[in-house]
Amino acid sequence: MTNQDCFDIAIVGGGLTGLMMAIALSHATSSSADTPAIVLIDRDDNTKKLRPDLRTTTIHAAGKIMLETLGVWDNLKAVPTPITSIKVGDSAPAKTDFARRYQKGFRIDWHDPKTPMAYVVANEDLLAALSRTLESRPVQILNGAEVVGITRHNGAESSGLAKIQLADRSDISCHLIVACDGANSQLRELAAMRRLVAPHRQTAIVANLRVERDHDNTAFQRFLPTGPMALMPHGARHLSLVWTLPKTEADKLHRCDDDTFSAAVYAGFGDYLGGIHLDGPRWLWPLIPSVMPELTSPQLILAGDAGHVIHPLAGQGYNLALGDAAVLADAIAAAGARGLAPSHLSVRTDYENGRKIEVRAMSAITSG
Repeated sequence: MTNQDCFDIAIVGGGLTGLMMAIALSHATSSSADTPAIVLIDRDDNTKKLRPDLRTTTIHAAGKIMLETLGVWDNLKAVPTPITSIKVGDSAPAKTDFARRYQKGFRIDWHDPKTPMAYVVANEDLLAALSRTLESRPVQILNGAEVVGITRHNGAESSGLAKIQLADRSDISCHLIVACDGANSQLRELAAMRRLVAPHRQTAIVANLRVERDHDNTAFQRFLPTGPMALMPHGARHLSLVWTLPKTEADKLHRCDDDTFSAAVYAGFGDYLGGIHLDGPRWLWPLIPSVMPELTSPQLILAGDAGHVIHPLAGQGYNLALGDAAVLADAIAAAGARGLAPSHLSVRTDYENGRKIEVRAMSAITSG
């Protein structure tokens, strides 16, 4: 692709959301390999993307259809694990034979072997599939580029070009900036956009587990007195754990040895799957849910975690990002059909109207 410094759209952030956004928006703009309309700006270089990432992402059925349409799903090397059953229960750690029998029960038990409700995908496989798909799209990629400032125009039509200042590189001009740079979004801070943030009272422990019995493609949720425990199927007799705890207790469990941690998970979940063993490292995920009163500002769109950070319990964070991309692509395509630039007020309005209700509802449900 040719190098240029003026684009219709600049996407900032090269993670799972940024790559997916670039692919989706490339279908909504008039672009070619010689004159790409979109630039993807990633502060990391390619070598950092090669680091192992053992975490997983849950993609619901509608998200799978979207990734299939974009050509990403077929580029996955590993077969995603379908979720065909959900079991939800609540109980305290079992201390008696009677309690252990009760702990095996689940008050919600849904099962549909023919129509999976979601799929669990390894993060590093999804990132690689997105990267492979992006290679064939008319998008210019700037790796190792750090954003240090932005300049925007505040007119209703935003007819002037926004500018992105990069460290040790030439400025980038564009009609619209899409911030996909995560929960600690620098673009959001540079734009001085207000954010409503909950206090940090809980932390999630994320880990991979091996179990003794087959999970039968079941997603499990247990609502324990200390916080919810979610186990998502990922490969034969393997599950991904997200366990929400008070932050001091999470810190303590994160520091303990592997056998003690495995025993704690077994005590909380019960023996429904037999023995449970930690399989790899553990990660701490501080839970600081936030909501943006506005998802847009002149010549700026917030997407993914930059615009909404929700509780990971239901695994819906990336699905919200997929929805962001779908709505924004439709808004940009509709504006383009009328001869309007991506910065036109109608794009911001359509995006706000298309995302606010779902984002706020999901934030309320998962936090509650």
